[in-house]
Amino acid sequence: MIDEFKFEFKKVTNNNKNYIITTHENPDGDGIGAQFALLLYLEKFGKNIKIINQDKPLDKYRFLGFSDKVETKVIDSSDYIIIMLDFNEKKRAGQKIQSIFDNYKKIICIDHHQEEEKIADSISYIDVYSSSTCEIIYLLLKDEINNFSSTWKQKFANCLYTGLIYDTNNFVNNNVKPATFSIACELIELGADNNLCYLNLFENRSLSELRLLGKTLSSLEEYFDGKVVCYLTSQKIFNDCDADMELTSGFSKEVKPTDEHEVIIYFRELNENHYRCSIRSKNLNVQEIAKSYNGGGHKHAAGFEVKMSLTELRNELLNKIDKKLKFSDKYNLL
Repeated sequence: MIDEFKFEFKKVTNNNKNYIITTHENPDGDGIGAQFALLLYLEKFGKNIKIINQDKPLDKYRFLGFSDKVETKVIDSSDYIIIMLDFNEKKRAGQKIQSIFDNYKKIICIDHHQEEEKIADSISYIDVYSSSTCEIIYLLLKDEINNFSSTWKQKFANCLYTGLIYDTNNFVNNNVKPATFSIACELIELGADNNLCYLNLFENRSLSELRLLGKTLSSLEEYFDGKVVCYLTSQKIFNDCDADMELTSGFSKEVKPTDEHEVIIYFRELNENHYRCSIRSKNLNVQEIAKSYNGGGHKHAAGFEVKMSLTELRNELLNKIDKKLKFSDKYNLL
């Protein structure tokens, strides 16, 4: 199937000059890595590229060398091919840049999330079994990069390796398959620096981030005898730590589902009665819960944004989880 998409992708890219590459709001390592790798590739063929995201990338991605290329200002996109990476619903790009979808020549969508929206004038490759969008980008382009310079290959490989280890949580998530390790090996052979990518994504934390994480983890609460665990970064915590929202980008992965703690819920308070919520579970299809709030993601890791009080939201989620897993038949709520 990817061979058919390769043919369509090349037909579009051979016959068009201008491209907007975008990813979802609050971009993560997979979306950013895929954007930067595709930027490198298309610029090799003299294409005019704009990377337009609702949000700037976090400082920890600056080591890849392309953060300054990311713009947040919308342009007239009527003469552009729009490439959507790591999302497949236009609304996921963020409200502030929705107007880029008012006019365009064509859309190319490359993603590994469940497809939710049929987009007019588009070609797409969506593989929910891929570990990451960066894995798909590598498979799409690998046969064409042999003649590029070693310096270019290293930059390209670092971008894709970053996305690969971000979305697999350094190869510990259940989306890792034998092919994932094979691709990681090939990227390292191309020049990807495993140590550099890992340190920047997972280890290089400021004191502000560490303080913020500590206060966030101190909010841990257990429900149904610990089967459900909730934690929160509130506006008070942000203010106490003099920290920005961007520092919490990886906090949803800090507490992992286990046999003992089956569902993990992480809340971030955006404003009063306005929350972003991430849910992870080993056994429960949390994507279905996220979709009930107009969110999305993967079967075992999903999220959404909603306006309601924390108490109301938490109680609703506990009820939805209980209906699925019947915890109240065996465990106490508190």
